[in-house]
Amino acid sequence: MQPNGNVNGDAADGPFASETHVRVLDVMKRRPVGMEIHAISEPGLHIVRARLNDGFSSESGDHFALESGKSGPLSPLRFQDISGEANSVLQEVIAESIKENPDSHLGFYNRANNISRKVHAFQLLPGVGSSTARSWVESRGPNGWVDLDEVSQKLDIDAVELLAERYVSEMENPGEVPCLLDLLVRVGA
Repeated sequence: MQPNGNVNGDAADGPFASETHVRVLDVMKRRPVGMEIHAISEPGLHIVRARLNDGFSSESGDHFALESGKSGPLSPLRFQDISGEANSVLQEVIAESIKENPDSHLGFYNRANNISRKVHAFQLLPGVGSSTARSWVESRGPNGWVDLDEVSQKLDIDAVELLAERYVSEMENPGEVPCLLDLLVRVGA
């Protein structure tokens, strides 16, 4: 079985070839028979759907390896096509993924620089303006932060939730540039 859940290997080089796990957002009946999951793939944080294989069950919040055989191949799912239940837990599920795989996300806070003379990368986060971005750079200092908890504590924010909110915004509006999902998460995929 391939890492992307395909038994025949036909998508080994496809957009989900690097994906190893999924976090289930919702489970729905599939017509004419069976069940389908809406999920977030890992490590790339793609919104996907997959058929739940016969004999397996799942529920919102489940996290499993694609090689477990629980689901069929992944296929892309647009933000506007996810279920209401999936939409309601999306940011929470992304935040959980960030907490369990923090390295690239911490790198954003430690390496964020000016994008232009007037815009700093921190300003891509919801509610962050130029004066806040400047104060964050000063607080970061030359050595950066050790972990996301330290970022949250020093800046008096929830660093994970801010990134999760930005990622959801990018999923909702795929034309948003620059795309932190592409720059931070999917860069090696």
